[in-house]
Amino acid sequence: ATAAADLGFESSTVDGIKIASKDIAGPITTLSFVIKAGSRYATVPGVAHALQRFAYQNTPKRSGLRLTRETELLGGSLTSEVTRDSIILTARFLKDDLPYFFEALSDVFAQPTLARHELAEIVGPLLKLDATLADADAIFVASEGINSAAYRKGLGLPLFAQATDAISIDTVRAYKDAVYTKSNLAIVASGADISTLSDLVSTYLETAPAGTTSSTPASTFYGGELRIPSTAGNVLSFGYASDVSPTFNVLASVLGGASSIKWSYGASLLSTTAGKAHAKVTPYNGSSLLTITATGSPAEIKSAGAAAVDALKTVAAGVSPEILKKGIAGAKFDSLYALEGTAGLSSVGKTLLASGSAPAAASIVSEIESVTADSVKSLAEKILSEKIAAVAVGKVSELPYVDELGLK
Repeated sequence: ATAAADLGFESSTVDGIKIASKDIAGPITTLSFVIKAGSRYATVPGVAHALQRFAYQNTPKRSGLRLTRETELLGGSLTSEVTRDSIILTARFLKDDLPYFFEALSDVFAQPTLARHELAEIVGPLLKLDATLADADAIFVASEGINSAAYRKGLGLPLFAQATDAISIDTVRAYKDAVYTKSNLAIVASGADISTLSDLVSTYLETAPAGTTSSTPASTFYGGELRIPSTAGNVLSFGYASDVSPTFNVLASVLGGASSIKWSYGASLLSTTAGKAHAKVTPYNGSSLLTITATGSPAEIKSAGAAAVDALKTVAAGVSPEILKKGIAGAKFDSLYALEGTAGLSSVGKTLLASGSAPAAASIVSEIESVTADSVKSLAEKILSEKIAAVAVGKVSELPYVDELGLK
């Protein structure tokens, strides 16, 4: 086993809120409120997206304009994001300004006004803009399609509100009341000590509603094939999902396709596609989704898709010790790297909400190193023999069906 440096997060629970902090040296602090309120929990499709876009609008204490001006005066930045698992509110700022930004995020979380005119004049147009930009991104369209085919409901619900979605202010308010609670909140910071964070929670979030934790039903994998005409580009993506397992990460690393060296296609099994196809694992709470995605012209996609099936057959025939070692090393790096930086704070928050403690590098490494050649081989065999999820985006009349590639 390879020793892994600790991720450096201390965790605790204060007033029913799970918190974690890594007190690193440097002048900048990043603070994230990770809320178990993503699109999989939406009571109406698109309502999680709408609630995310209400972030940093008016509260009883300050207007959205005042918050913007104060943030700029302090040289900070505020962002919000919706994922299938979470809504994430993030502030980045100079370390001495932690009290202000903690209070500001607490205010946005606990007391958003959610005014009717804000939905009509500000949030509604932003929802349409997000949907328009997403429709122009063929990779995103394929990602939405593969999740829909794989899961149908829950994780299969659309990430963004669609033009046909009827989202009222009452629906948004009801969703906020259900999910913006202490039991659904994890606060993660980089560049702040845990005792300071604990004191701030007690000061600014003591009166926030306790609520109940959003339930996460077991995700069922269904599979199926979708074909979505689009002028945004051509994509073919197929995948398989099951319970969370490090075997998915190792198989994705073995297949590869995305080089770690600039101007090189690498030496992975999918390197033969010359960058046209790559494997990826998307980790959700309770499920791992492994996808192989090919892009390019219809002819290039057909060739890359056939190469991807050949790569799976190679793995299903047996994994050599050298290939397994390389796959495990890549999986460890990818899994630990995902916990770095701002994006890593949301992953730490998800783990906090699911398990009550911050992720530990040693545990992650141990789980990945326990993966065997037989388990990787077995997963490849399942993808080749069982029903999978697939989506074709673009010139669908020219793109191959997965059964034409030898898949089900």
